[in-house]
Amino acid sequence: MTKNVEVVEADDRFEDQLERLEDIVGRLEDDTVGLEQALDLFEQGMSLAGKCRSRLERVEQRVSKLLEAGTTEEMDIETS
Repeated sequence: MTKNVEVVEADDRFEDQLERLEDIVGRLEDDTVGLEQALDLFEQGMSLAGKCRSRLERVEQRVSKLLEAGTTEEMDIETS
């Protein structure tokens, strides 16, 4: 059962990751955060930003493929 929890955590929704990233940015903007904590937060933020970027790139590729497939199907219908 622990394995399922790990899979869910590793595959968080994009919106959840973005919300965590926004939280990190807010904490970094807080003047009371010490240097070491700020560095840790920055590292977490960079990691999350990379994951969000990768996910967006994958989604963009899927959308492009779907659009290309739709265009091909439209051409097939028009020539029939």
